[in-house]
Amino acid sequence: MSAQNVEISGYVLDEATNKPVIGANVFLTNEKTGATVDPDGKFTVSAASLPAAVSVSYIGYKTRLLDVYDASEPVAVFLQEDVNFLSGVVVIGYGSQKRKELTGAVSTISERTLAQVTTSFDQSLGGSVAGLNVTQTSGQPGATASVRIRGGNSITGGNEPLYVIDGLIIYNDNSATRTGIAAINGGLNPLAGINSADIESIEVLKDVSATAIYGSRGANGVIVVTTKKGKRGATRIEYRHERGWQRISKDVDLLGAAEWISLYNDIQIGKDPYKGGANEYDWKGAALRTAGTQSQQISISGGDEKTRFFISGNYTAQDGIVRNTGFDRYVGRVNIERDLYKKLNVAVNFSVGNSKQNTLTNLNNKYSNGSISDPFNYALRMPPVVPIYGEDGSYNYANPHSEGDFHLGSTAVNPISDLLETTSQSKNTNAAGNFIAAYTVIPELVAKLNVGTNISNTVQNYYAPSTSAVGLVVNGFGAIGNKRFNSWQSEFTLNYDKQINKTNYINILAGYTTQKTYIEYAVASATDYANESLAFHNLAGGSGRLAPASGSSESVLNSWLGRVNYSLLGRYNLTATFRADGSSRFAADHRWGYFPSLGFSWNINDEDFFNKESLVGTLKLRASAGTVGNQEIGDYKYDATYAARNYSFGGNLVSAYLRNNRENPDLKWETTTGYNAGVDLGLWKDRLALTADVYYKKTSDLLVDIPVEITSGFSSALKNVGSVTNKGIELGLNADIIDRKNLYWTATLNFARNINRITSLGEQGYFFPVFDVDVNGLRTLEGVDPLIVKEGEPLGSFYGYVFDGVIQTGDDLSKIATPSWFSDPIQAGDPKFVNQNGDNTINNEDKVVLGNAQPKFTYGFSTSLTFANVDLSVIFQGSYGNKLYNAFQHALEATSIYYNAAGNLRNRWTPTNPSTTVPRAIATPNLNLDSRYIEDASYLRLKNITLGYTLPVKIAREPSFKIRLFASAQNLLTITDYRGYDPEASYYGGDETNGLYQGIDLGAYPSARIFNFGVTVSY
Repeated sequence: MSAQNVEISGYVLDEATNKPVIGANVFLTNEKTGATVDPDGKFTVSAASLPAAVSVSYIGYKTRLLDVYDASEPVAVFLQEDVNFLSGVVVIGYGSQKRKELTGAVSTISERTLAQVTTSFDQSLGGSVAGLNVTQTSGQPGATASVRIRGGNSITGGNEPLYVIDGLIIYNDNSATRTGIAAINGGLNPLAGINSADIESIEVLKDVSATAIYGSRGANGVIVVTTKKGKRGATRIEYRHERGWQRISKDVDLLGAAEWISLYNDIQIGKDPYKGGANEYDWKGAALRTAGTQSQQISISGGDEKTRFFISGNYTAQDGIVRNTGFDRYVGRVNIERDLYKKLNVAVNFSVGNSKQNTLTNLNNKYSNGSISDPFNYALRMPPVVPIYGEDGSYNYANPHSEGDFHLGSTAVNPISDLLETTSQSKNTNAAGNFIAAYTVIPELVAKLNVGTNISNTVQNYYAPSTSAVGLVVNGFGAIGNKRFNSWQSEFTLNYDKQINKTNYINILAGYTTQKTYIEYAVASATDYANESLAFHNLAGGSGRLAPASGSSESVLNSWLGRVNYSLLGRYNLTATFRADGSSRFAADHRWGYFPSLGFSWNINDEDFFNKESLVGTLKLRASAGTVGNQEIGDYKYDATYAARNYSFGGNLVSAYLRNNRENPDLKWETTTGYNAGVDLGLWKDRLALTADVYYKKTSDLLVDIPVEITSGFSSALKNVGSVTNKGIELGLNADIIDRKNLYWTATLNFARNINRITSLGEQGYFFPVFDVDVNGLRTLEGVDPLIVKEGEPLGSFYGYVFDGVIQTGDDLSKIATPSWFSDPIQAGDPKFVNQNGDNTINNEDKVVLGNAQPKFTYGFSTSLTFANVDLSVIFQGSYGNKLYNAFQHALEATSIYYNAAGNLRNRWTPTNPSTTVPRAIATPNLNLDSRYIEDASYLRLKNITLGYTLPVKIAREPSFKIRLFASAQNLLTITDYRGYDPEASYYGGDETNGLYQGIDLGAYPSARIFNFGVTVSY
């Protein structure tokens, strides 16, 4: 193509800020002519012909080279800063700041992490930065992740970080998508309605200097998400299509039919031996499947000198590897920004998503036996001699080995039927958006209004037919639940930004914010269905009408905030922050909390005495101290509340009100005081960048739900009791190993060590988290009580007996302590436990702390390589020293004639096989927790590997048209000694993010190994 006297016009903008780079040089390299960018960022040059080779340069920026083929539309050129790694711009609370001026600990998530395709972006953050510990507690598609920044601060209060997306605070309480139907397992992740492909950048604010501007909302750290925005220039269209499959990543060893029969006969010694069939049936294989995945994403972005836009849509579907489970999501986003007038800029960010999750049934409640957590778990426990189907191909409902609520007369529960015929569904519609108006009063002063809302509506549908574990005894059980959550946010801020002279720079932020949250829910249910065809669609078809439940709550948080950033000579930086929060969750006399912080940094490399030619290119010291608060306890906890109960009186059903919360008018803020010291170091012209931080934080006036005297009429009450500390070290390393024209290789490494301790619990000193029906509706761990909250120990500490081997033939039984729960004398083959106090009896006095769920350290490694048109990225994640209570293995090793058992029972003690690790088979096995089941859950995981190839541009008609083919694998390899399905598992039947009930694996949904292939087309 060629033309004469062609005018090329366009814009030159800073890639990070989207602002004009005034004075930049635009040069036609073939014609030796050029132009300078004007105050509006525009330029015009005259070329003799097309295509034209253009060079754009400016001091402090990397030179940009491009070929212009079409001059019919303005050309948008974005320049990147070309200075040390501290000069990049990061998004912080209520604004942005150059990293060089930061005084706090702020980490940026890498692009390779954001490129992962997940059902929720928080799942991809694990191993990405030091101090951010992300645990994928369940393999259930759409399930939530547990996220901790520098450890958990609270015992029973919230520990999840605050999420701020485009300036809008997003509600991330896992209970928001639970309506109150206890039989629906797990929870739908509230963040699953956000499309990770829409995210431009993520910053993690970790210390008080960075988080204090959010006051009480920033006590557990802040994750600031910025979504993609349109840029001036030609319209860009991108489409990505991805498909794949997934299979279970690890197997669990179980006994086969002949082995189970042998176990049965050992248990029944002296009784009738097994007389049933010996054919083997694969219940586990019948419950699992190879599941498909797909994702489709399209986005359109662009803009002109006044308007910028970004529009996207996404559809994601992920079938679960357990049959009849899965996750579907539709989500759309619109981001628009416009310069209405020279001094007025407005923006609208809006997203809406619809998610559907099919889950397992939760059998940890009063409707089931209590020793089985869900139908998949029950399928694994089914004796392998029981047929799955009858001779006619229908489900087999005859099981002579069933017990408890899993049979009614001659009819037994078939877990495969239960899986496929039960509906356990959550549907969520989520809308989040905000309107921002910024008015430049004078060049240094900007007034900003930010109003927004986050609306979430969840509907849960449940039906357990009369053949299922939940519906068997009650002849079918149906329920419908609805929960609606509304949050309204208003922020009014003034930002004064002034370079006073060459020596002094100051930035002052002041503002007022208010947030109002309203929650309402309703649940209706019925039993005893005469006709089950309409299931939950016809609750009136159930003659057993259960009392409906409904309720609502409201909370308000009003805040005043202020921050001063001051820089002297560009070397000495000071940040002072103050925020006052008034929360309706506390009584009037304790409603307000006041949270100050102070941070300082010193750019040593800018000093005159610093050797500019040395190995060290960048050197910066940081220090901060301050206080933040926590109010995440739920509404009305300080006051006495009442709940309706139905009773039978005089043959009639009557209602009465029962007080369900013990009032505490002295309830006040939980506060965390933190200190941080850090260094940022760049070597070899910043090709190698190191960030190191040490920190200490103490949380006082803990909001703890502790047991109280039984005479009070309550089992527990919420009080301000005790303190918790977290201290640790974080290291982050970034390396540009090779940086050449056609070869670019980078790597990152991070390491974090956090030490968590409970330093005070008031007069009591310790308590046991409860697992019973009256408190939380759970039965599986009732009586086991595996956890202890104790002064001097970390959160998530396990409590039980120390296993000391197996009694052998010829041992002196008089010298072996007898367990108090043994009704018969001890004998060879029985387990031994350490007698801690020497009284020759094993009882509660011999229980000790057996370890805890806190890792000694976590780490992550990632690398990316680009060679010509080929790109490769690899991400590893790891944890060391954390323990898990393998409650599922404990159940599998509890010998029984009713259930299948763990494969290691092949090595059980017998007179001819004197095992020292596996006791003999008995009909009433030990249900107490001992050290055998507190397992090392350390692991190294190859989290993601992606290989891509971009087709050469020359094959396309348009130079901006690109096609990239890629393949990826997730969870490809996990190295661990943990015997369960996943060393990240944390499942006890309740809220997986609860800081009190952590480190328990009751048989979590297994993780999957996922393989995807796709194509990205952009123009």
